[in-house]
Amino acid sequence: MTAAGGRGRRVAIRAMALGLGLLLAEGGLRLFGIAYPAWDRPTAGLGEWGEPNARGWAVGEARQYVELNAEGARDVDHAVAKPEGVHRVVVLGDSYAAAYEVEREQAFWAVAERALAACPALDGRRVEMINLSKRGFGTAEELLVWRKLGAKYAPDQVVLAFYTGNDFRNNSPDLKASGRPYFRIEGGGLVLDESYAEDPAYQRWVGWPGDLWYGLVRHVRLVQVVRHVRRQVKALLETREAQRKAGEGGAGAEAGIDEAIYREPEAPAWESAWTTSERLVGAMRDEVEATGARFVFMTLSTSAQVHPDAAMREATAKRLGVPDLLYPERRFEAFARAQGIHWLSPIPELARAAESSGECVHGFPGPWPCAGHWNATGHRIAGEVLARELCDALREDRIPTAQASSRSPASIERASRP
Repeated sequence: MTAAGGRGRRVAIRAMALGLGLLLAEGGLRLFGIAYPAWDRPTAGLGEWGEPNARGWAVGEARQYVELNAEGARDVDHAVAKPEGVHRVVVLGDSYAAAYEVEREQAFWAVAERALAACPALDGRRVEMINLSKRGFGTAEELLVWRKLGAKYAPDQVVLAFYTGNDFRNNSPDLKASGRPYFRIEGGGLVLDESYAEDPAYQRWVGWPGDLWYGLVRHVRLVQVVRHVRRQVKALLETREAQRKAGEGGAGAEAGIDEAIYREPEAPAWESAWTTSERLVGAMRDEVEATGARFVFMTLSTSAQVHPDAAMREATAKRLGVPDLLYPERRFEAFARAQGIHWLSPIPELARAAESSGECVHGFPGPWPCAGHWNATGHRIAGEVLARELCDALREDRIPTAQASSRSPASIERASRP
């Protein structure tokens, strides 16, 4: 055998050994159920959307096994045609409603589905909650999801879950310029800005190169693990930097939360973000009610608003120079009353439960105690509040502007006091 032939044989043997090793590693990952899929991908008309049928471990504040349905949402599959004897509720929101931190059955909309089943006003109809939420979304994307996906399910009620902690930023190109769709106010109306889709890099990822890459990620566990490790290293570095900045912020500071939400807008960009957000909520109400469904606007809590230590809440407010942390709720309640929009907030119940038990309704074991997304307790309380509201609306067939006293500004303020 020639020297060249010997080298070729050695290269072939090494290649075969490497290939066998990769196959064994891939088989081992599949045997032990280790999967870290790409949860989202660029999607025309929505900016991004969930990867249909993705399933695996979501690792962040908590480690949770997550399954997306054929629609690309964190839910089970639903038939498009509404069956007889079914009361449908579509939920639109961001990461709070996607709820990757808890089991699907613990998400607030799943809790509400079970609780609403006991509502006498349903007259025996079965409740079907359809979750069409995605991490990182703002109200603009949620309105687009309603148009593209939600309306086809012919729901009876639609819940918009608005997270005041960062949805204003997500709705404003002035506060957060990023590759996503926005709505701008022009000539008294909302005009969709989809300039992000003109970026050549974005166009590439929604074409065949994107199909190839996301197909590879979907089917090859080794690629998933390498991608996951890279993202975890990046997340670790970002977490340390966020901890440093939060520590510098003082009492109640939380990375990723815009503390400007707790006071009246002081800059044009913030007033614009508020105005645009309110217009988006109003536009969604109009489009939902045009289909004959009832619209429900639900604002969620930030961890500082419902911290179990009242002294911590007061210290945060004092540091920010505001009387309390409830400006978003007061403004949105006034907006909802003026616009005839049915509005609710679970903050009073969340704050009371947290303070009476001393346990956090936000957060998981780790570097962010009492911060971050709702834990199972927070989801349970919010789901029960939502179910009561949906049932009351059905039972009383009341006018949307008739707000229950438990949601009045005074009641919310009391919930934040010792």
